[in-house]
Amino acid sequence: MMQAKLLSMSVVLTVLIWASADSLVSETVSIDVSFEPVPATGAGEMLVEAEHPDVAYELQVSGPRKLAEKIRNAAPLRIRIPVSQHATGTVRIALARSLVKRLLAEQWTDFGKLTVVSVRPDSLPVIVDHWITKEVALVLPQRSLTYDVEPQIQPSTVSVVMRETEVAHVPTGEPLQIDISAKVERLLKDQPPGRSVTVPVALDARVFGPDAKLEPGTISVTATVKAERTTAQISAVPILIAVSFPNLEKSYRPVTPDGTALTLVAPPIQVAGPTDAVARLQQGTTRAYGIIHLKQEDMEELDTLLLMIPEYYLPPGIELAKEPEPVQFQLKDVSGIDNQN
Repeated sequence: MMQAKLLSMSVVLTVLIWASADSLVSETVSIDVSFEPVPATGAGEMLVEAEHPDVAYELQVSGPRKLAEKIRNAAPLRIRIPVSQHATGTVRIALARSLVKRLLAEQWTDFGKLTVVSVRPDSLPVIVDHWITKEVALVLPQRSLTYDVEPQIQPSTVSVVMRETEVAHVPTGEPLQIDISAKVERLLKDQPPGRSVTVPVALDARVFGPDAKLEPGTISVTATVKAERTTAQISAVPILIAVSFPNLEKSYRPVTPDGTALTLVAPPIQVAGPTDAVARLQQGTTRAYGIIHLKQEDMEELDTLLLMIPEYYLPPGIELAKEPEPVQFQLKDVSGIDNQN
């Protein structure tokens, strides 16, 4: 029995001694790592990125065998490295062994027991940039459409948040602006001409570089596109005779200079307006008419040749293209004749 106990204790001691010895064995391993620069706390609107993000760094560490094996099995590692505030440009961050060990320990607690032997290359080139906000004017310098009411942009300026390095691409002294001519006219050309319309226009921030943002991202443009116009001759326009109120009880008959009854139709008139509106008038879908307004003194000149230009009433959007011809007529008082009939 005693021999069995002694044998068991011997095995346990052997295992403990082996484990203790193994934990004391130090091993050095080489692994590939990459460094991911990030803005340090308090760096504000700073942006950072590795100048050569695909470059692999060789990291040599030593420590207990199991821990060394653990880090080798975890390779390749990506280590975040905070970058303090710098001006826009390229800076080189020294990869001191103490810094790399601290970063390893912050991201993987067990790795604090390791010793960083070397880092190759021993520095990290970092591109530093900053977000800045600028005002941008929206312009319409190139126009193929003609307008009754010029395009009104609301709002006419927007804000852009962009990288500071992109500002260098803007010529010195020139304001930032976006030409929205093509996009606006593409939206307006299919709108009804002669009518005020408002169209939403989405803005493209990519002209100010990667990740730029515009606020607002969509604006509105209000305009009235000039309708295509045409000129045409309109015949058989009816004419009405309007008399003053005291003469309504009397009957008058307009006659031509030779005494025949006047056909109350005006000579052909020339009109101009939107092509579709003129076409509707020609087809009879809409109507035009004229009115001759007789004053009291006109009523007293019976049997006298009168020469008057009617006042024409035309469909909306249509106007007279030239001065219309006057109508010649005489007035006959036929009150007695009508009463006898």
